[in-house]
Amino acid sequence: MKRSNGFTLVESIMAMVILGFAMVTLVSFLYPQIERSATPHYQTRAANLGQSLMSQILARGFDNNSDFDGGQYRCDEPDRNGVVNPCSTTLGRDSGESNPAQFNDVDDYIGCWWTDSTNDCGGSGYPLSNILGTEIASKYAHFTVTIDVSYDTATMKKIQIKIDTGRYGEFDFTGFRGNY
Repeated sequence: MKRSNGFTLVESIMAMVILGFAMVTLVSFLYPQIERSATPHYQTRAANLGQSLMSQILARGFDNNSDFDGGQYRCDEPDRNGVVNPCSTTLGRDSGESNPAQFNDVDDYIGCWWTDSTNDCGGSGYPLSNILGTEIASKYAHFTVTIDVSYDTATMKKIQIKIDTGRYGEFDFTGFRGNY
């Protein structure tokens, strides 16, 4: 009787079952690692966006009534003729300002800024734009930015930026703009 080399049907089935269990185990350990590998990418992008937005906002004036011609006179202080230019008490966009290219003071940015793929602003808010008013929403898919500006003291405004990257976390940035 000639003996053939190879596996029997039972041995082949057992090998496939063992390989199947090994693959399930391997994939269950690797898949979470693959998903977590995107986290540093989103953290870096959120940090860059937050820093860019904060620089953009801090480059603006303290108040809509600030002196934008060199800042010689601050709002709420008398000029050389003794005339006081009061700071506005209302925070938010001023009339005629519809995008960042038209903003002139820090509190014009108050609101929710969304991207193409998500609008977590409850139906309101603005598309994410750069300082020139050009939309950059497509470059930050799944990001939502909330900006709040409040008076910290009479001569200081506190700017808070919250960037939500969905399942990759929320990142907070805080800055201050003085009346100078």
